[in-house]
Amino acid sequence: MDQKAFAALPQDLQDSLIRDYGNAGLAALKQLPATASAPYTQAGASQLKGQYFDPTMSENRQGVTYRDKKGNSFIALNPADTDQARTHAHEMEHVLANQGLGHGSQINKLWSETVDDPSYSSRGNIVKRLVDHAPYLQEKWGLDPKDVEQGYFSKNVLKRPDAHNFLYEQLATLSALEQSKNKRLTDDPYVRENILKTKDERETYNALTGLRQSRLDAKDLPPYTRQDDKTDPSLLQKIKNLIGFANGGVVPNAGNQKLI
Repeated sequence: MDQKAFAALPQDLQDSLIRDYGNAGLAALKQLPATASAPYTQAGASQLKGQYFDPTMSENRQGVTYRDKKGNSFIALNPADTDQARTHAHEMEHVLANQGLGHGSQINKLWSETVDDPSYSSRGNIVKRLVDHAPYLQEKWGLDPKDVEQGYFSKNVLKRPDAHNFLYEQLATLSALEQSKNKRLTDDPYVRENILKTKDERETYNALTGLRQSRLDAKDLPPYTRQDDKTDPSLLQKIKNLIGFANGGVVPNAGNQKLI
């Protein structure tokens, strides 16, 4: 990383990088090439200040996201990582959360608020289900075996008293898996039955991941806005479906045949 690029970073990010790397370590950082593929969620990362490969990163670590108090972020990736696309997408989830909430871990608190569960029991239940059903996610969604054996989806997580606080890391990984498959997790019948079991949980998951963390969601809603999902229609939509107006229709005897 050259001195000019370093000097252009916000002061808090400079301080964090100097503390962790020192001048020699910073010199080893290599900027991601412009031709490198990026997760689509990067389009919403307006406060991402840099992305670099760190050749000194431990083999047990694939990536890290630095942040400052103003929501700016800096990503460092392990060039030896065998699944850089997934890691990049995972770290981009943290970038978006830093930008929108000040810190990636605030996703935990927002989950509890969005599902109206101040006791954290929902959060803990989701963490446990994700660990219990990690083998399925590995087989069908491509979850890294390392995540199952010793990472955020391993049995070791459940041995900790703060296990419920690992949810934000798990959600970042799930979003990355969705991007790699170009599929929605909440459309998977197994996930609906065993992991995200309720309408509240599914809608909250969708609200807290991907571009729903930015204004670039297709519906241009405020970040983290929960909304009815196509797989979980509202009561009004169910009534419309029952009477044949799922895709719009004509109301008889309503003046000039009013469309709804």
